[in-house]
Amino acid sequence: MNGFKPDPNSSRTLYDQLAAYISDLMADGTLAEGDRLLSVGEAYDRYGVSRDTVLAAYRLLQRRRQVRAVAGKGFFVERRDARDTVCVFMLFDAMNQYKETLYRELVDNLGGNYDIRIAFHYYNAEVFRSMVADARGKYDYYVLMPHLNDDVTDVLDSIPADRLLLLDAFPAGYSRNCAAVYQRFYTDAYEGLKALLDKLRRYEALHIVYNGRFQYLPDDYTAGAYRFAGEFRYPVYVERDFDMERIAAGHCYMAVSERDLAAMIKCITARGLTVGHDIGLLSLDDTPLKEVLIGGITTLTTDFALMGRTAADLIRRGEQRRIANPWRLHLRGSL
Repeated sequence: MNGFKPDPNSSRTLYDQLAAYISDLMADGTLAEGDRLLSVGEAYDRYGVSRDTVLAAYRLLQRRRQVRAVAGKGFFVERRDARDTVCVFMLFDAMNQYKETLYRELVDNLGGNYDIRIAFHYYNAEVFRSMVADARGKYDYYVLMPHLNDDVTDVLDSIPADRLLLLDAFPAGYSRNCAAVYQRFYTDAYEGLKALLDKLRRYEALHIVYNGRFQYLPDDYTAGAYRFAGEFRYPVYVERDFDMERIAAGHCYMAVSERDLAAMIKCITARGLTVGHDIGLLSLDDTPLKEVLIGGITTLTTDFALMGRTAADLIRRGEQRRIANPWRLHLRGSL
């Protein structure tokens, strides 16, 4: 246990680095089941880090069920069967095709040592609050998707920061040092529409259409779209509960939900309009079906598979980092 060398340039905390080092010693067999870790004083002398850092690293390993504390004796490597299963509570907004991609990548990359319970809040802040409150203290780790325009930071604060990962959405101004893999909705909307400016100028205006009751459109995404509209003097309308009968030739429409996308295509087809010529069509969030539907639907999307893999990596490593997930443009024949 002499080889620990802190990396001053790492984004990880010092206790995270020490915990990872000790975990590696367990993985390669240097530390076996039942072995005692160095006492806090011994580790302080050996590693040259503060006693608080040593204790924080040991507590982190204890929460991961990799070590156990024995009163008056110290910390010991836990039995393998006791530390193999980590119970995770995942609270998603809703399950759809792209969220399924995220979920599968997350679960597959966590591996078999994680016992996962998934629940859904369907954009309801009170349901979100209730489910988090009910789950608090019952799991080793919490993966929460606060896809809500309501402020729920108080209930997020009720979960220990080192056992919390915020997924896909991150509340503006939230300052706790918890893990997160999130979309930068304001920037992504602005940059995505900016990349499509030449294509959009073929149409009189862009209409971003969504169902306000069953689909979440972040306020930041709306703000980013309006910034694009103002900066480039291009009309953008964000329209909640849009009447599909108002669809008109010469305009471009972005569907937030797949249900609205289907309704748009049905209306456009009934009127004999040609997508990509008479009318423009966009969709938020990519799926395999959109790649082939009516010759291909142009999408602005985040990389949900990458988001799942990144989240799994943070959980496995016990890292409390915030990572912005990249956006993607898939330009197809609908625009």
